[in-house]
Amino acid sequence: MQVPPRAPRAILGTEKAEALRADDAALHHRLLSIRDAAGLPEEISALRVFDVIAWMDGKNRGRGTGSDLER
Repeated sequence: MQVPPRAPRAILGTEKAEALRADDAALHHRLLSIRDAAGLPEEISALRVFDVIAWMDGKNRGRGTGSDLER
């Protein structure tokens, strides 16, 4: 399934880049660990991992299933 690349960016704008750099890039490193755990290649960026997670979370909320982030 193709994830629209602009959906999360339109919501978060430049705040996303700032979040990736905050706390010694803790979020960036966490996203890379998620990528590695999913078995994705290094060509997939942390930003893309974030985009997919945000899209999936938004999609789940729209269906009323809740978010994995809330568990």
